[in-house]
This record gives sequence, C-alpha cells and structure tokens, in this order.
Amino acid sequence: MDLADQKRKKGALLLSKMGRRRLLMPSAFFLAVIYYEELFMKLFCFHSLSPAGVFFTLLFSIPAAVLLGLLCGGVKERTGRWLLVVCTALLSLWMGSQIVYFHLFKTFLTIFSITKMAMVAGAFGDMAVGQILMNWFPILMMVLPVVLALVFRERIVSGEPLVRGDRLRWAAVAVLVQVAGIALVLLCGGGTLSLRYIYLQAAAPELEVQNFGMITQTQLEIRRVLFGIDPDNQILPKLAVRTSAPYQLEEKEEPGLHVMEIDFEALMERDQDHPMLTDMHEYFSKVEPTAENEWTGRFAGKNLVWVVAEGFSTLAMDPQRTPTLWKLSHEGIICDHFYTPLWGVSTSDGEYVTTTGLIPKSGVWSYSESSDNYMPFGFGTLFKDLGYRTLAYHDYLYDYYDRNLSHPNMGYEYYGIGNGLDMEIDEENFPPSDQEMMEKIVPQFVDEDQFMVYCLTVSGHLKYDYERNSMARRHWNQVSELGYSEAVTAYLACQMELELAMESLVNQLEEAGKLDDTVIVLSADHYPYGLTDEEYSELLGHEVDPVFEIYKNTLILWSAEIDEPVHVDKFCSSLDVMPTLANLFGLEYDSRLIMGRDILSDEPGLVIFSNYSFITDKGRYDSTTDTFEMWDGSELDPDYAAERLSEVQNRVAYSASILDNDYYRVVFGSP
Repeated sequence: MDLADQKRKKGALLLSKMGRRRLLMPSAFFLAVIYYEELFMKLFCFHSLSPAGVFFTLLFSIPAAVLLGLLCGGVKERTGRWLLVVCTALLSLWMGSQIVYFHLFKTFLTIFSITKMAMVAGAFGDMAVGQILMNWFPILMMVLPVVLALVFRERIVSGEPLVRGDRLRWAAVAVLVQVAGIALVLLCGGGTLSLRYIYLQAAAPELEVQNFGMITQTQLEIRRVLFGIDPDNQILPKLAVRTSAPYQLEEKEEPGLHVMEIDFEALMERDQDHPMLTDMHEYFSKVEPTAENEWTGRFAGKNLVWVVAEGFSTLAMDPQRTPTLWKLSHEGIICDHFYTPLWGVSTSDGEYVTTTGLIPKSGVWSYSESSDNYMPFGFGTLFKDLGYRTLAYHDYLYDYYDRNLSHPNMGYEYYGIGNGLDMEIDEENFPPSDQEMMEKIVPQFVDEDQFMVYCLTVSGHLKYDYERNSMARRHWNQVSELGYSEAVTAYLACQMELELAMESLVNQLEEAGKLDDTVIVLSADHYPYGLTDEEYSELLGHEVDPVFEIYKNTLILWSAEIDEPVHVDKFCSSLDVMPTLANLFGLEYDSRLIMGRDILSDEPGLVIFSNYSFITDKGRYDSTTDTFEMWDGSELDPDYAAERLSEVQNRVAYSASILDNDYYRVVFGSP
C-alpha cells in the first residue's frame, strides 16, 4: 500500500470517527434529556419509582434518543443545531403538557383527546393557563433542557459530515435496542399482572408510564388508535371465571335469570368468517348471568330521576348544611362499600360507566364513539318503550363531549345550554347553577303520567377557588367558618348548589304529588380530583390512601316506599348502577352483555379500577405494586388473585370490543 493509499485510509477512518461523534453527542444529549424528564414525571405524578420502571424507561429511551441524534447529526451543522433546540423543545412541551394535564385531570392526555382539543381548550383554556402558572416548578424543570440545548448546541452538534453507511448503522442501533427491549418485556410474564400483559394488552396509560415511560406510552397509544386491541390475543389465558356452559334457548326462557333470547351458537355459525365476533359470541355465551331476586321489579311503574353529580363526594354532605342530600343518602337502599373509580376522560367516562354498565375504552371518548352504535339498553329507549316520557339535561354546553349525539342515541330528548336549556354561561358565570337548572326543567316533566329523567350537573366542577368558581363565591359564607383551606372551602361551597338543586327537585315533586311515585338516584361522575391528595386528606381528617380510599363514595338510591334503610354490605361501584336499576324497575336486559352487576343480586362484589386494580369481598389488588391484600390478613390463594384479575381483564377487553364492533347491533340486528 503506497503512502497516498495510507493517507486516504487514515483520512477515511478519521472522518468515520468524526461522523460517529457527530451522531453520538446529540444522541447522548437526547438520552439524558428524555431519561431526566421521564424520571421527573414519574416522581411528580406518582411520587415513586420502581426498579422495573427505571430500567425499562432507560432501555426504551435509547431508540428515541438515537433516532433524534441521527436527525440532528445527519444534516448540515447549522440545520442540525437548530433541530436540536426544536426537538428538545417539542419533547419538553409534550412532557410538560402531560404533567399539567395529569395534575388537572388525574389522567394523561391521549392522542384522541388531542384531536378534540379545540373543544376542550375553548371551554377550559383559562383553567389550563391557571394550571401552568400553578405548576411553575415542573414547567421550569421541562424548560431547563431547552435552555441547555440552546446554549450548548454548537458543542453538541459539531464535526465532519457523515461517512456513507453511518446513518444506516446508527438507525440499526435504534431498531436493535427497541427489539431487545420488547423481547425482554415479553420474557417478563411473571406476577399476577405481568409487564408483558401491560405492554401488549392492558391499555392502561398509568401503568404504561410507570413501567415504560411516556415516550413508550405514546407509541402504544398510537398503535391502539391505528389497530385497536383484540381480546382474542390476550397473553394471559381467558379463565372461565364466573362462567358456565352456553345457555340453551329453552333454559333462557326459565324465570329468574336476567337473559334475553340469544342463540349464540347460531351467531357463531353465521359469523364464522369473523374471528373477533365468534370469539365474543363464545365468551358471552359462557358468562354466568345474574339472577332475579326479591328486589326484581320492586320499582316497576314508578318514575325515575337519575342524577350524575359533578365531583360529588360523601365528604360534601353534612346533616345541617346539606339536609336533603343527607336525608336521601341515609334512607332507601344504602351501599356501604360504593366506589366511583376515575376513568380516562373523567366526566364523560364517568357518565358512560354509570349509564351503560360498560367500561370505557382507553384512549377515546367512549360515549362519543357509541353515538353511531345500537344501544338497546339505554334507559331512554327502555323506558320510552314502556310509554314513559324520557328526557336528559345538562346545565353546560349541549354539545360538549358530543353529548348532542350520544344522549339522543340512548333514547332521550336531550337539552343543554344552547339547545333548549335557557341559562347564562360565561367566564363570570362558571360553573352554572344546578338549582337554576332544576327550577327550569322539573315543570317540563312533572305533570307527565310517567317520566324517566336523566340529569348531569356541573356546579361542583373545578377550579376550586374563590375567584374562578361562581358557585364557590355564591355559597362561600355558608362554609367559610369551617376553617378549611381555600380549595377545600371552595369545593364545599360549590357542592352547596347541588344541595339546593336536590331540595328544589324534592319540593317540586312533592308539590305535584309525584314524590311518592318517584325514585331518586344520585352518584358522582368521579371523585373531586380538583383537590390535591393533601387537600382531600384535609377534608377527610387523615392522610388519604390514593390507591383505593380516595374513590370511596356514596350512591343515593331513594324511594319513599322503603320505610327503613336497607344496607347492602357488598363492594360495588358506579359500573353496577345501571344493571341494579334495570333489576329494580323490572326492565328487560341481558346481564351477560353488561360489565356491571346488579348490586342486589347474589353475584360477588367486584370493583374495577382503570389501572386493573380491583377490590373483592376477600381483599384488594394493587396493580402498581402487583400485590393482593386479604382483608383478614390471611395467606393469599394465588389462584384466586389470578382468576379475579383474569375476570377484570376480560371485562375491560370485551367492553372495548362491544364498543368497537357495535356488538349489540350484531346480536340484536338493526332497530
């Protein structure tokens, strides 16, 4: 080899080293930024780090960092330096937005919600600005990497242009690390709720962020939006928990079971070319239905006023301050262990769970998505078929969360602000008055022979402070002497409006002679997450358990004909309200196709949370720690925990499949 060849070889090696440095420096910078922001998010949102979360978040941060390093290092220096700043800013914006969103709504921002952001921003944009100002510290921590990128961009992106092939080799590194990370996750199949299941099937953003990081959660969310989730591909087996052999038609006609005449075998034969549908037919054919009981049809022929109350909590009630709520909650049917879990789209999902008995699908607005589906168990439809006048009301913008589509689809005449409900709303009058809504709407139905009315309130909505909550200002003097902090005082004050609304409802029904013939039902859409855990603890009187206790609440199920309070010692939740009311009113429905269970049946209690934690009569399972605690402190039967978790997984997965496949239309045909 002559001297010229040696010089060319040395030059090529030098250029290759310089090119690798050109990629290595920005990639290392992005890895540091991503990992720092991921760990900060975990600590800020969850106040803890797990060994698995620390390891897999680092592992899955590498591919993203390498690809961003290739983007910035694979172009001209000047372009690459500004790309470094822009990419860092976008990363920090995404992470910071998720932190603010989680602090406000106790859930993460989904890709689907971003497509609807114009609606949310128009209604609560000023609230978001307030949250940014309140969360100045985490926002500052997200801005820091952008400042570093701006200051050190010339040092981070420097060197000679890349040698041919380096770009492909660098991209291959990202692919190999990603594949290796996924392979390691697939090997982690142990525990009651495995990392493998969380990654491939769970659709639980909170668990995904905790274990894999926000970058990976975003990737998984995009995958779900594009391809959905097939319960037939569950990694854990679908155990036959609370199931039996398929019911035959002649058995379905036997009294005592909440089933309808569905020939699942014929459906499986008809849909044999559609694996998803045949899987669903087989599954639902084996689910054990709930039986009728002494309460079945107890309220048949009565009127129903069903209220889902914004941010309502047991702790908002007091016998002196809220005598109507207190009376209604301490008479009638009393559920001693009732919970209102928080789902991904807060109020909308809270409505969907309560009124449909189905679990919302992660990442979408399930009630909005159901608008084009056949919903035969909507109470508007069921009661209308019995000759009732069926109406639904909301004292906020009528089309918010697409309620103008979903609620008529449930069989209601629907009215909200801007669509037949004449109420004022602006920045000075938010939230609107529940009492005013009741005074306006009750005269519209109280003289009907029979009526079924659904109301969604709004006066208990955050933000809980004096300046930005009109209901808090209205009732401030009634609770200010209690000595709580501003947020807690504001919350109690705005819930006073719900008391006045229910008092107005009861008085108007009584004056019209309809109170004795009307059942009143009230539950929360979610707990008041506008309060921090510390503020909720202040209201509770001790440090709250944020995993389970914070969701414990009250279900009002009142009828004048129940002379003595009836206590139900079963763990139940808002998911169970719809089938319970269907049983009480003697409505026809198929309990196999509903994910909730009649609270008054002999079905064992099961409370399901959005992150796959659950509570049963024997104990409670915390998915964040993968531990099951028995109530009596005895040793856990591992098969019991696995079977209950399998049941939870099935209910979540098949509930999403009902929504995705318009399954009720598949089973019953077009109306």
